[in-house]
Amino acid sequence: MCFIIISMLVFYPEVHLPQWEAQKRTLIDRATQGEFVLLLECKQYDPSTQANINGFETLDPLYPETVLCSTYTMSLVPFITLKEGGNHSIAVLVFFLYISLFYPSAKEYMTSFSDEEWYASYDHFLQDISFDILDFEKCNECMKQHVRKRAALFGGLPSKIPYEVIRNSCLHTLQQMYPSREIDDIVIEKTLIERERLMADNIIDALKNYPNQSIRICIGAGHLMPFLSERQIANLGLDPFFTGYHQNIQETRLLHRLRNMGISYNVEI
Repeated sequence: MCFIIISMLVFYPEVHLPQWEAQKRTLIDRATQGEFVLLLECKQYDPSTQANINGFETLDPLYPETVLCSTYTMSLVPFITLKEGGNHSIAVLVFFLYISLFYPSAKEYMTSFSDEEWYASYDHFLQDISFDILDFEKCNECMKQHVRKRAALFGGLPSKIPYEVIRNSCLHTLQQMYPSREIDDIVIEKTLIERERLMADNIIDALKNYPNQSIRICIGAGHLMPFLSERQIANLGLDPFFTGYHQNIQETRLLHRLRNMGISYNVEI
């Protein structure tokens, strides 16, 4: 096995919450000024570029299934409707609308609720989509913009959509795609294991493509498990469910793969 030794790899575990956006913007500004190379989650890795900002993901073809599984997981909340979840519900709505566009089975499932009072609001937000849903790198931000535009026309968000319906729509679609598999196994594979294998491949390739350069990586905290310390988990404000969930996953994770290649790194919070 060929081992790569590097001491200039730094992870910044942002957790997709608004309070961490300022840190990400600062890192982007510093990378733009040439201070280091920055790799971003949810951005396609381009092996042909020497630009100081790159991704480290392989979005095609995994992105839609990642969103589907993530939406199912995000719907496992005690809230009854989207009205109760604040920013979490907005994130779920953005993902769920994308699923309804990408997976015909999900949209078909939702038509069974066409007589419900909230259905018209759901349908309103599916109208006049003007962006390419196959542009995986941009579609999330485009959907956010679309939601803001449609909300202004509607007078608000479709807040009465039940979380149970969203959850069951995701479950229905996943069961059609993988009828003989356990739902938890599918979710872990698509949101973590398969995705992290591709992440590791791309990070290793980036280390070769950016020789002798400091590389910083903005990444969701979960992808650094099980190697985040208790102090780091506390500083990130992550709850005990987060720790327990990742402790129960026995498969090879992202940092296992990097460590097995002799790659050293730091985590900064």
